[in-house]
Amino acid sequence: MATFPVLDSGAIAQYPLPAYVARTTQVIRFLDGSDQRCIVRARLVRWWVVKLSLLNDSELALLESFFTEQQGSFGLFDFPDPFSGQTIANCRFATSEFATLYAATDQGSTELTVMECYE
Repeated sequence: MATFPVLDSGAIAQYPLPAYVARTTQVIRFLDGSDQRCIVRARLVRWWVVKLSLLNDSELALLESFFTEQQGSFGLFDFPDPFSGQTIANCRFATSEFATLYAATDQGSTELTVMECYE
């Protein structure tokens, strides 16, 4: 399984690094307009919003190629959790879009959301 790429500095992400823990729920909507919410899985799901700035062109190319190899949000990969240091298996990107901002030569930024998945 592929592993999320490491920056030239050896870091996975930059601060601030928002991380969330949530339960996966399903919303069932009825014909009368009411709804019911059910917990789909008992385990909590972790999310990381990886905001990266001041990246050089090679780091941006590495992230773009990794995103393409994973086919956006379809591929699973291992993500090294920057907080705990442990590698979290079965992660994927939360969106199928990769936006890059090129501010100058060797100076760009991007934002990726990584979510933990269960099979």
